[in-house]
Amino acid sequence: MIEVKDLSKTYKVGTDIVKAVDNVSLKVEKGEFLSIVGHSGSGKTTFLSLIGGLTKPDSGTVSIEGTDIWSISDNKLSELRNLKINFIYQFSSLIPTLDVIENVLLPTAFSRDKDKKYCDYAMELIETVGIQDKIKSYPSQLSGGQQRRAAIARAFINRPSIILADEPTGDLDEETEIEIMNLFKEMNKNNGITFLIVTHSSELAKHTNKQYRMLNGKLNEA
Repeated sequence: MIEVKDLSKTYKVGTDIVKAVDNVSLKVEKGEFLSIVGHSGSGKTTFLSLIGGLTKPDSGTVSIEGTDIWSISDNKLSELRNLKINFIYQFSSLIPTLDVIENVLLPTAFSRDKDKKYCDYAMELIETVGIQDKIKSYPSQLSGGQQRRAAIARAFINRPSIILADEPTGDLDEETEIEIMNLFKEMNKNNGITFLIVTHSSELAKHTNKQYRMLNGKLNEA
């Protein structure tokens, strides 16, 4: 599903060169449920953005289902992200002028498939994450945890093949964190979605089937 070879990304910070991702290789099979653990600044968020086609590497390749994502046009890359990949970010990134259901449905605006069943599925997802009483609320009217739940529902609306999640339960209490991880496991098992989760929490990583650790841009199996 995902194959990364010799991937590197550096940033210039003042006069210093920081190796955010340092010659990393990784294979992720279809339907895997894995995590990458690392502290802030270890390179895990950069690595996720490289895999998702949001950041271009200095060297190395990223292939999704055999397609080198940096060998195709911007339009093709955008289409691949829309059809195959969805992100759950550290922050909810909801559009402030849209209510909950409009935010959840937003990715479908860029889809060729205008199936009306999206609305029914959006309601199902909103109910699954437990904010069905907030469907007409705007982000400013939601708590941080409720915003995170809406963002999680949005990530599934296009029925992606891959979920890339960056600290997906960061604003949630422990009980809700477990509920969300159980939802991820269910989507993984029943829908075959491949999950790659990056987190600073070793406890959260224990919910996944395989764990890696990132330190100073290097990746090793935990």
